[in-house]
Amino acid sequence: MTSLRGLMILGSLLAGCAEMASDPNLSEVSSDVTVSGYVSSTCSTSVVIGLSKQIADQVAIDTPNSLVKFEAGGNLTFTSNAVLPYMSANAKTALMQVTAGSTIQVNSGFRTVAQQYLLYKWYQAGRCGITAAATPGNSNHQSGRALDVQNYSGRVTAMTNKGWAHDVSGDPVHFDYLSSPDIRGKDVLAFQELWNRNNPNDTISEDGDYGPMTEARLKLAPATGFALGPAASDPTNPTDPTDPTDPTDPTQPTDPTNPPRVLGANIVSVDGPDKMAPDAHAAFSITLMNVGTVDIPAATKIVTVDGQPSDLYDPDSWTSSTQVGTVGSLIRAGQLGTIDIDVISPDVTEETPLFSQFKLMNGSDNFGTIDVAVTVTPNGDDGTSSENGDQHDDGTPAPGDGKSDAESPLTTGGCSAGGNASGLMMFAPLALFAIRRRRR
Repeated sequence: MTSLRGLMILGSLLAGCAEMASDPNLSEVSSDVTVSGYVSSTCSTSVVIGLSKQIADQVAIDTPNSLVKFEAGGNLTFTSNAVLPYMSANAKTALMQVTAGSTIQVNSGFRTVAQQYLLYKWYQAGRCGITAAATPGNSNHQSGRALDVQNYSGRVTAMTNKGWAHDVSGDPVHFDYLSSPDIRGKDVLAFQELWNRNNPNDTISEDGDYGPMTEARLKLAPATGFALGPAASDPTNPTDPTDPTDPTDPTQPTDPTNPPRVLGANIVSVDGPDKMAPDAHAAFSITLMNVGTVDIPAATKIVTVDGQPSDLYDPDSWTSSTQVGTVGSLIRAGQLGTIDIDVISPDVTEETPLFSQFKLMNGSDNFGTIDVAVTVTPNGDDGTSSENGDQHDDGTPAPGDGKSDAESPLTTGGCSAGGNASGLMMFAPLALFAIRRRRR
């Protein structure tokens, strides 16, 4: 069955700092597709991975080499879907040098202001096992050079030999690549730019400071990402040519009746656990954006990339140990679709990160891949965030970076710069298809 949900969010935002107290005067509408919709549900920041990718891509446009993408594969694995695969260019080079000879299991790397907002709210509420969390804008993980490594105990020498510092007291999983610049605040600026691009009648200051007005907009931002993605500030190159939702994208077809045949799917949200108990059942709701020009047919198969059985095989719902099933409903070009995948964890006696990669195949057409990462943990912390190991993610600077201690929870930045007091959000409507696989 297919159902439609609009991504339209109604809000009333009062513009101008003069009318602002500790909280801006605005009307919020709860929605499971806004960032704030996940404050009291889930324990994985993977639910805002789509928005976070846009923020990271905008940072990369604003400050070249500050963030570059990397992928799991070979000796590099992710322990959860919350890992955002971006870091500074030279930090990535150093990490790849380590993985050439050692396995590295990444718990957390770069985090955006959207992810940090959720972690801080969960920390404040005593949820998700979060024992320390910096205020948004102040986390070491927003620096672009921080990394948490699950199997750190046997990798300290290999990491430090390649320039990774391992000197944050009491936080053994944490490493910093101090040769890279600290870019904290760049992600806040990137969010402000994205907000203003999508809300021209309700703009806020683009100052890189996390203030009350920036937080107010972040709470109402779509978790799966804005309709208009990253853009360059250079007026001669006004848009990101990889953004399929941008109508001015020069790579898009000029003849809508004869578009080029482009296949692609991008994960924009994963609602599922970071950790699960041994021999347990879990459900992952994975939202995709069809970024191609070709519809993804309902009969498209979800199969393991390497053709080998998945460690997460659920015999009650999967077609086989190498095929989850089919997509089940059509996902049209430029639209969102959500695929539910049920998994069962193996019965292990020690913490075991599992990473399964699936491809969407329809005949010879490969529409892209879906990653499912989870850590099986027999120590009773299943259901908690994979980022609960940041014992000192309190905004304290890493040694040697010359920064002062964390600032107050809200700085004075991010004031409204627009003059439209109605503050109606100007998101382009985007249909969300909820797709349920057939049980077999």
